[in-house]
Amino acid sequence: MGIERLPFKPEGYNFWTWRGHKIHYVVQGEGHAVLLIHGFGASSFHWRSNIPELAKKYKVYAIDLLGFGWSEKALVEYDAMIWKDQVVDFLKEIVKEPTVLGSVLGFCRGRLQD
Repeated sequence: MGIERLPFKPEGYNFWTWRGHKIHYVVQGEGHAVLLIHGFGASSFHWRSNIPELAKKYKVYAIDLLGFGWSEKALVEYDAMIWKDQVVDFLKEIVKEPTVLGSVLGFCRGRLQD
């Protein structure tokens, strides 16, 4: 089996405009929010086996960071700060509630201030 592109399925797939760029995310389930963040060179597809299991108990979001997966491949300087800003804005604008973060990037713990 070779590398396969994540198939696009309209159910559960969403797009959000961030700083003029089209950002893809998946959302499934109900309950307390969990946000899954892929690592470098990956996408929300990285979480394909985790999302259905977590969604049995939680509202699970999995975002494709700018430049990855189904998100726009923008002509910007990519660095950790742009992705940090994207995650903070996603939590404020889309999730809008306290959230548990899961990431293979090793994000430091943090809290959004009101």
